[in-house]
Amino acid sequence: MDNGHSVSLTERNTMDFTEWLEFGIKNGFCTGQFCNTHDGYPMHETEERYWDQGGDPCAHMVRLGSPDDWALPEEWFEN
Repeated sequence: MDNGHSVSLTERNTMDFTEWLEFGIKNGFCTGQFCNTHDGYPMHETEERYWDQGGDPCAHMVRLGSPDDWALPEEWFEN
């Protein structure tokens, strides 16, 4: 997908996960971090207008990491 952004790769042409994510945010390939549960996802004003008129715009998302990364600490739960 061409979003009109130009990028330059590092000489080593490899990145770890954090570098890759920061690269994507810096170059406009993705949003920064947000809490979808509490904040909702960021919408373009046209999506918001469509939503306000009863539309249902899809927002395609991916969850980064693995299920083990998403695990909540046991101390958060009542016994």
